[in-house]
Amino acid sequence: MQTISRRPGEGTLRFVMRDPAVPTAALLYWTGLPEPSREPSFSEVTRRFNALMQVVFADERPGAFVNREVIREVVPSGVIDRLVFLDGSWLDVWNDSHCEDICNLYACPRHTCHLPAPLYS
Repeated sequence: MQTISRRPGEGTLRFVMRDPAVPTAALLYWTGLPEPSREPSFSEVTRRFNALMQVVFADERPGAFVNREVIREVVPSGVIDRLVFLDGSWLDVWNDSHCEDICNLYACPRHTCHLPAPLYS
């Protein structure tokens, strides 16, 4: 496996996500660069780089694989965390630490993480 490193003329890898136009391809976002580079195989990219953390976007789109080494801080806000990268860019992701599973996006009787304090009759 290849560790996360700088590519010629590019910064350090921030995150990898599927290309919405071609789901088998990958978009690689680098620190200090506004536009991603593109690789033909998403699965090859995720195998090639190690130390990536899988996250789900806050707006329920499919997620990304984030390089933990370039996260400057995590700003929690309920069930959403803002990952702030070393270059000042950020990514809002779903935080399911208080939920049993990722499907707990909305309150319902069987989900406890979004419900108010227990009701007693």
